[in-house]
Amino acid sequence: MRLLEKMKTTVRGGLGGGAAGPARGACDWDNACGCGSSQVGEEARTPRSARCARTAHARLGAAFSLVLAGTLTLYLCGGSFASVPALAAEGSGSQGAGGAASGAASGATVNATPKEEVVYARLSAGGAVDNVYVVNVLKPTAAGSVTDFGSYSAVQNLTDASGIQQNGDAVTVDVSGDSLSYQGDLGAAALPWDVSIVYELDGKRVDAADLSGKSGTLGIAITTKKNASVDPAFFDNYLLQITVPFASDQAKDVATEDGQIALAGSNTQVTFTGMPGKDGTFKVEAQVSDFSFAGVSFAAVPFSMGIETPDTTELVSGFRQLGDGVGQLKTGADGVASGAGSLASGVGQVASGVNGLASGAGELASGAGGVASGAQGVASGASGLANGLTIYQNELSAQAAEMIGKVDQDAADAAQNAYASASMRYTLAFIGAYTPVYTDEYEKNIQTMDRESAIQAAMSVASLAAMGDASVIAAQANLETALTNLVAINATNAGYGASSQSLAGAASGVGSTDNAESLLGGATALASGASELAGGAGSLASGTSAFASGANQAASGAGQLASGATELSSGAQQLASGTGALYQEVQGMPDKVQQEIDAMMASYDKSDFKPVSFASSKNTGVTLVQFVMSTDPIEAPTQEEPVVEEPEQGIWDRLLALFGLS
Repeated sequence: MRLLEKMKTTVRGGLGGGAAGPARGACDWDNACGCGSSQVGEEARTPRSARCARTAHARLGAAFSLVLAGTLTLYLCGGSFASVPALAAEGSGSQGAGGAASGAASGATVNATPKEEVVYARLSAGGAVDNVYVVNVLKPTAAGSVTDFGSYSAVQNLTDASGIQQNGDAVTVDVSGDSLSYQGDLGAAALPWDVSIVYELDGKRVDAADLSGKSGTLGIAITTKKNASVDPAFFDNYLLQITVPFASDQAKDVATEDGQIALAGSNTQVTFTGMPGKDGTFKVEAQVSDFSFAGVSFAAVPFSMGIETPDTTELVSGFRQLGDGVGQLKTGADGVASGAGSLASGVGQVASGVNGLASGAGELASGAGGVASGAQGVASGASGLANGLTIYQNELSAQAAEMIGKVDQDAADAAQNAYASASMRYTLAFIGAYTPVYTDEYEKNIQTMDRESAIQAAMSVASLAAMGDASVIAAQANLETALTNLVAINATNAGYGASSQSLAGAASGVGSTDNAESLLGGATALASGASELAGGAGSLASGTSAFASGANQAASGAGQLASGATELSSGAQQLASGTGALYQEVQGMPDKVQQEIDAMMASYDKSDFKPVSFASSKNTGVTLVQFVMSTDPIEAPTQEEPVVEEPEQGIWDRLLALFGLS
């Protein structure tokens, strides 16, 4: 009441300043409040002045209630972002009545006063920016003059009747209490998000203006992209929630793959979430009839929740053990390559000494038997190597399948559903707490106020009551918990998916028996060549009795033996080389997996974000900036009432009407 009396006294004293002040008398208080003419006696004016005080108080509180209620209040009350009420003419203009008396703006170049900003934007139905204004909440540590900054076309005090002085981008106000709120208009200012909304009806693109009253299959595609002309701090660090409401009696079969669908009162509400730093495309489809639309709303808040990194010790340790095993395999392959080289060298010597086979038939038989036995051993070892590689390949594939099996899609779906449920419970809790208070306040206020004032006063009281309601606070806490759980589960699943891909790649690198250049194909070729060598050596041993007649055949067989041994040596070298490459690849796998998990977690960790001002970089004391955006509605078509023409009255009828006899 002291504030209202101060306002009333200030108005009566002439808030306009200069010569305009005395020209305004006590009657102006009543006229400014909309309470009627002052051409009445003092006794009649007293109750009307009380009504004026209540009306002014309601108007002062209504504007700030929009900051708290946000988009929900606008939908419930059928308002728009352009409808933040103008306060009484006294003290609310950009060079308001009391502003001229407060002197020139301060020479400060920055504003370090703690403050909050709520940015409201009205968009066209297609997403283009129509109008932007900022509600600034100044919270100085002590009462006094504060100079804030913003390139506003107009400013308006939302807290009291004191004036505001605007000089360029400097806005100076006197803060007498703990805080002061004022509105600054930015016109069609650029926003951090470029929004595009496309409408289709029965598969054909249509303008939003042509959808009023239409029926058919409606498709809405919403695209959000980074606006490079605006400070990237908002796009990179803000979570964007998009709400598309359909009237349940006008829409059915609502479907989307990009968001969540829930019932909210008489509406079917579709909610999409845009992650920080990401462009987004969101689509929804519905069967509509006699269509009208409240519009798409957007809410953006800082995404600053810290996310606990999952424990990957066991996962990384498994990869290190895999690397150790591949190292042992490499050592064995190097040994095989060395032995195959020695074998090739020995077979070459055999080939060169074929001319001496005749004189050394007995020695040749013994040597050929030894070669056959050794070759058979090599064949057996190579076959075992091939089998071991096959088992190793199968184990890699099994581990890949095991990793992909650890991806808990059910948990991810459950977390997503829990987040959607928590979001809906928060919305319903807010509606449940807000609506009864608003209804009671409106019915009480409409008895003494005009409709606009009654709505605004009820909005103020209901918004404050809803924000302090225990169920709303609890629902908000549950929503934050659900979102944290959702992000953590998705990150863990992504780590398992990356592990599965790496294991599957390693299994594929072992190759197949059909590819002689692969690891497994080289081992198979080694076994086959060694078997052929054993068979040739056996034949050589059994043919020593016919050595004389088969000397030329022995020479030819020795040549083939040398060629096979050379191929065997080449295959073994390829085997060693492939195993070495596999070892090098597996060695870097644990660090690569850990880096990918760390990078994914870091992209969602915004805990170090510090708020910046949207209105001006000169405002350095900003503690919170929020965005509330809404598109123009698609109104239902109006139906004109038929004009009923009254029959023309004759002279007799007019005479009777004159004396009240008709």
